[in-house]
Amino acid sequence: MRGVFSLACFILSLGLLKRVVAFDLTRQDNLAVYWGQDSAGGQKRLSYYCNDSAIDVFPIAFLYIFRGEGGEPVIDLANICSKDDGNVFPGTQLANCSFMAEDIKQCQAAGKVVTLSLGGATGEIGFSSDSQAETFADQIWDQFLGGESDIRPFGDAILDGVDLDIESGTPAHYAAFVHRIRSNAGLTNFTAASYALNVTAQANATLAHHGNAMLHGQDANNSTTAHGHTNGTNTTAVIDVMNRKKYYYITAAPQCPYPDAYIGAALNEAPFDAVYVQFYNNDCGLNHPGAYNFDTWDKWAKTKSANSDVKVYIGAPGSQDSAGQGYVAVEKLADYVSDAQEKYSSFGGVMIWDASTAHTNNRFDLGIKTAMVTSALKLLPEEPPRNSTTPSGSSSTHTDAADNSDAASAEDCEDEDHSQAKPRVNSRFFRL
Repeated sequence: MRGVFSLACFILSLGLLKRVVAFDLTRQDNLAVYWGQDSAGGQKRLSYYCNDSAIDVFPIAFLYIFRGEGGEPVIDLANICSKDDGNVFPGTQLANCSFMAEDIKQCQAAGKVVTLSLGGATGEIGFSSDSQAETFADQIWDQFLGGESDIRPFGDAILDGVDLDIESGTPAHYAAFVHRIRSNAGLTNFTAASYALNVTAQANATLAHHGNAMLHGQDANNSTTAHGHTNGTNTTAVIDVMNRKKYYYITAAPQCPYPDAYIGAALNEAPFDAVYVQFYNNDCGLNHPGAYNFDTWDKWAKTKSANSDVKVYIGAPGSQDSAGQGYVAVEKLADYVSDAQEKYSSFGGVMIWDASTAHTNNRFDLGIKTAMVTSALKLLPEEPPRNSTTPSGSSSTHTDAADNSDAASAEDCEDEDHSQAKPRVNSRFFRL
């Protein structure tokens, strides 16, 4: 029994249990909600919106100036954190929002993906060359993702990727930016789907190897089977992804007219994990069912996208006031969702602009998430059921492993190791 317990602790130490059961991009009932622009007024801190299982992905909006004072970017999170608060890094207008590290980590611990959205409706953005795009990608990597820098606007929190909401400037060179982010992450040959498959394969191979070794009283660390080597038994050759701490998602938010004028070329030239198509403020929006063109984006996903596994989200306003046009009630949006779940394998879920309006609009986010999960249970029986969606204030999350009473907890493993060791501002970015 102790050997089994030790094996569970070993797997837990690799982070495999949590990785496998956390956010799953391949599902067709995910919900991405932008946070940061206080569209409703009175926006609360990010952690407030992570208190239930409704929202899966939070793009933080926005980093809206690429090259500001001192060569540093500029972020604006409305009433939560901006340069107008006066707390900026010396010689720059880049706000020091390091207090948000706690919020970001809390959301991530609840199984949420938290990314940084670049651009917005009033962004000062764009590149003059691939080289400039790659240099900026390095800067974003070092300051917000897995790199290192003296300037870390969110402190020691490591975001889960970037989102490109490009609505102005030149459309050129964004593919170079995306490729560089993937290169920095060591994920050049991976998409989210292939990465997950390899993590699972490696977990299974490692589990089998160490399980056999422990059952036979061998030192698992001195055996040679884990990554395609052999000790005389059959092994599964898998790509070694264990040295990469996490997968970094790259998404975009194109307008629904196809192709998008600003990010369309990059969507064909570089692998994106998902696109949050803005079906509002356009003639192809949700309020124009005759011109609504999800089928066009599904065809793009399957025939033009650099990532054949890319997911397409239906982008919708969170309230009547969230956009100039395009708002539809939850019931109508649910009809669009069930239609997409039934017809389009590229469908990934819904994107909402934004968290503050969705929450104040009778929990629009919770309403559409419940509708998505319900229709998925009926239309997609092969898709594993997710945790029930619970109202704000509950402790429900998407990480099931931590609630499994039969599995070893982190505290249990720590105890075992210990015993052995003993001898503001208003938003300027409303999409109206």
